[in-house]
Amino acid sequence: MIRVGGVGRIAAAVAVLGVALAALTGCGPAPGAAGPRFEVNEDPSGVWQPIHLRLVSLPPGGFVTVSASTLNGARWSSQAIYAVPASGVVDLDRDAPIEAPWHGADGMGLFWSLAAASGAAATSPQQWGGASMSIDLDAAIGGRRVADRRLQRVGLSSVAPSRAVFDDGILGDFIQPATSAAAPRPGVLVLDGTDPGAPTGVLSASVLAAMGYPALALSTYGSAGEQLDPVRTLPAERVVAALNWLRSQPGVDPRRVFVFGTSRGAQLALWTAVAHPELVYGAIAPAGTTGLVCPSPVPGPAVTVGGAWVPCLSGTHQVTRAAVLSLDRIPGPVVLGCAGQDEQLDNACRWMDEAARVRPARGGDAYVRAPDATHLFYVPPYTPLYLPPPPAAQATERARVALWSAIARALNVRGQ
Repeated sequence: MIRVGGVGRIAAAVAVLGVALAALTGCGPAPGAAGPRFEVNEDPSGVWQPIHLRLVSLPPGGFVTVSASTLNGARWSSQAIYAVPASGVVDLDRDAPIEAPWHGADGMGLFWSLAAASGAAATSPQQWGGASMSIDLDAAIGGRRVADRRLQRVGLSSVAPSRAVFDDGILGDFIQPATSAAAPRPGVLVLDGTDPGAPTGVLSASVLAAMGYPALALSTYGSAGEQLDPVRTLPAERVVAALNWLRSQPGVDPRRVFVFGTSRGAQLALWTAVAHPELVYGAIAPAGTTGLVCPSPVPGPAVTVGGAWVPCLSGTHQVTRAAVLSLDRIPGPVVLGCAGQDEQLDNACRWMDEAARVRPARGGDAYVRAPDATHLFYVPPYTPLYLPPPPAAQATERARVALWSAIARALNVRGQ
């Protein structure tokens, strides 16, 4: 069981960002320059990747104010104040600020805490995931700037371009890794269109492709961009067709295909993996029930097979072993997660705990418990996208890092 209490790191990312990255360069003091300066392990870097940032050659014993800003539709900025140790080095991964919108050491705090002066929320996956951006860093001591640097964060559209799929009645977006792997990789079917107001399926599929895994974001309910209507039903045949299509794509290992669903889509991903272990190797299903629940408020089938109802529960409140899907049928890893402050499913952790009792632990399994996070903790980390206001923002961001680290580990598990 993973309990969120610190900042992790995504375990897998693309080793080569391609020509699009090579064309971008950061600016700042040249290597070997004297005086205070920012040092970063990678520039340019992908928006889905953490970086390791530090300030060096600072005068010890005082305080330094570190700021980040970007023009992304509007001006977004963040700031933290650090005490400068005797070494003259402030390492953002290791050193806790004395004043910041987060607590403790957090190397990516300046990035996910970016805020607009207007107070507007970050709600565009394209702006905060698809598009490339420049981040301007400044360091000031006593109100005087002592160091600055511009970092380039490369958007997913540059390294994981998508193409629309209209084959065999399938509607969706297929995203392939920018670089081909020496051997076939796991493919991921992402059930899109299941979160009203937060269309994160294509974003998640793009991040998976940037990590090296081909992904198909399926428009689950039949038309691109359509959101889940509580009375709509998912025909199982549509998902089976999408799985077979994905398994047939070049570069996809047909023995290691995962299904990925979040929130209301989590139960659909789990049901698909349980019902079709011959097609699905593993499942990623955070922030939802682990049993199949009928849509509400009008009772109807959640899933049909050949037009017939698949039995489903009448609500989310009765959490029992019998209510949980037979997750032991899933041959590969299962990644689940729950938020203790989930505003859409207040007993999400009970559903996850009951699932852990149903399924004996296997290699690659992960159960991410985030007691202080909110519902959208499954969004990819390192940006302010869909983050709640403080203090829940930091807890939700930490849960995102932990969850996506677990996803990377599960996808790296070797299949039979």
